[in-house]
Amino acid sequence: MSPRPVFAASALLLAGCAGMSQPDPSNVAAYCTEQNGYRLGSQMRAYYGNCPKESEAAFLAGLQRGRAVRPSTPAAEPYFRQMDELEKQILAATSEADRERLRTRLREAEIWAIHIVNDPGSYTPSGPR
Repeated sequence: MSPRPVFAASALLLAGCAGMSQPDPSNVAAYCTEQNGYRLGSQMRAYYGNCPKESEAAFLAGLQRGRAVRPSTPAAEPYFRQMDELEKQILAATSEADRERLRTRLREAEIWAIHIVNDPGSYTPSGPR
């Protein structure tokens, strides 16, 4: 087998995974699984409260299991705690406007957590270098 078909197949698989970071109407059933929750948790990704109630508990269980294996970086821990708290607030929010405001804050915390873990030398307690 030549490298070109293997590369193309790999790219397609990665593209499919990339599309699973947020659910949309076409992939919500595949997104809201315990297995995907685990994958996202291990990748330090946040949950924005988009799963139907029927599958949310299994997704959240997988998310928590995945978070147990994520890299531990002391500088990122405040952002992980903030993500946990914002996710709880999103689940408890009573209006879509409140959820969107919280999602904006959650995206920012998620970006910082991932950045710090992936490039710890670029962060100091006073912020990015």
